[in-house]
Amino acid sequence: MPNPKGIGGPKKGEVRNPHGRPRKGLAIADRIRANVSEDDWLEIIAKATEQAKAGDKAARDFLLDRTEGKPNQSIAYTEKKLEPLEGIVIE
Repeated sequence: MPNPKGIGGPKKGEVRNPHGRPRKGLAIADRIRANVSEDDWLEIIAKATEQAKAGDKAARDFLLDRTEGKPNQSIAYTEKKLEPLEGIVIE
């Protein structure tokens, strides 16, 4: 419902924020895509492959996560029998 008395709001034709909300910057992924060429990616993959072959676990995980996907985490569940509470009556 508009303010019937016109008190407190901007006057007709008046703009309170003339420049509007500032634009958001580019996301990190967009900045990386803009600055890293395909040849750079090939060098990064070659270096990671070299490090993985030398036994670097982080490089191996990097390559596997991006080719095979991250493994599912399983949760072990064991069922426990609970003893009834004494002194409490539920009707």
